[in-house]
Amino acid sequence: MSISSFLTKKFLKSLFFPAHNRGAALPKKFVKLLKNPPGYWDLPELPEIGSTLCQSGLIANSQREFSEKFGAKGCYFGVNGASGLIQSAIIAMANPGETILMPRNVHISVIKTCAMQNINPIFFDVEFSKETGHYKPITKIWLENVFKKLDFDKNKIVGVILVSPSYHGYAEDLDPLIDICHQKNLPVLVDEAHGSYFLFCKNLNLPKPALSSNADLVVNSLHKSLNGLTQTAILWYKGNRINERNLIKSIDLLQTTSPSSLLLSSCEESIKDWLNKKSLSKYQKRILEAKNIYKKLIEKNIPLIETQDPLKIVLNTSKAGIDGFTADNFFYRNGLIAELPEMMTLTFCLGFADQKDFLNLFEKLWNKLLLNSKKSNSLEVLQSPFELIQAPEIEIGIAWRSETRSIPFSQSLNKISGDIICPYPPGIPLLVPGEKIDIDRFNWINNQSLCNKDLVNFNIRVI
Repeated sequence: MSISSFLTKKFLKSLFFPAHNRGAALPKKFVKLLKNPPGYWDLPELPEIGSTLCQSGLIANSQREFSEKFGAKGCYFGVNGASGLIQSAIIAMANPGETILMPRNVHISVIKTCAMQNINPIFFDVEFSKETGHYKPITKIWLENVFKKLDFDKNKIVGVILVSPSYHGYAEDLDPLIDICHQKNLPVLVDEAHGSYFLFCKNLNLPKPALSSNADLVVNSLHKSLNGLTQTAILWYKGNRINERNLIKSIDLLQTTSPSSLLLSSCEESIKDWLNKKSLSKYQKRILEAKNIYKKLIEKNIPLIETQDPLKIVLNTSKAGIDGFTADNFFYRNGLIAELPEMMTLTFCLGFADQKDFLNLFEKLWNKLLLNSKKSNSLEVLQSPFELIQAPEIEIGIAWRSETRSIPFSQSLNKISGDIICPYPPGIPLLVPGEKIDIDRFNWINNQSLCNKDLVNFNIRVI
């Protein structure tokens, strides 16, 4: 089968990203555009259109309109995913040799940027749930303890990265966290890839959006948590802690000189759609329906994990002695496609389409899985092996560029990694270049690999 023929394959239910559910929730105006002859819309940066960094043209007009609407100093569309804009934001925040403070659950794009630009990460550990294998939201007290352990002058810390919400939908109370950082005059970049729609829903008891919490830089994925096409994203900035010229230079450094006009249109329409009162009412109804789905599944004693994002249904398969990868394979074979399998859980993304038929289908398949699967009593996630504050033993840029050799991970104990070990999804590194593979980390990664085929008998590059 070719890729093009697979793209037309039908599933019973597509509960993965992008959140438009295979076109069902795409903006009407954008659907109308796609009905034109194929390729008709594939245009270069004509003067009337402009580009994300131009001062005039349709793109510049939309970016100004959205910035004014949400009280931002400015915003920029991105066509290289949230990853590309996160990387631009980091380069605008720190020079080579400077340090950024970041939690352990940052995205792999952050690590790649640090390696590329010789920016030094200092990681702080995040509370970890052995029941789910997930990182918990950061609290004010937790971050205060982190700050007490740091020597800010010695480490040349110039900024902080926060992740909220996480892939699974755990969100933090950002106001006090950002206040703590701003008291040290440190700019804050919030990776809000999974929480774009929070910005439009003030009365649905959802987490406060990062932009409203005065984050200096915020990156939203428009395909993960709005209804844009894959690769679409937006970067917002406000305040005076980030040099605007540096931000423009960093975006220009990384973005393509031939951005897709189709993706740029998708950036615009996915936001305009939510500013339309009729469309917004429909999406808010979807969110309330998602909350009701969660409630009804809990009433049926299906083991779900509560998060702050109602559009994520996180099934705790380990409660039934089933790992998430086995469950994912079963659901996939039965036409219900999930987003993220892990050792203890399986995450479904409801997205913005009508999901009324999901409830009965999900319950039916879950009961069938229980009847037809072998149960295990040995499912256990080890506690994460990290110290509260930790930096790689060798600078990440140096380790990335060092001469390495590839060996089986089973032989890597006490070696220094020259590699990023990162199952995708969720794209959160287990190990970064320059870190030592001590016994605790060795055992922890082996534990992570018990069910994940990507990590079974794998090789690693070591210095």
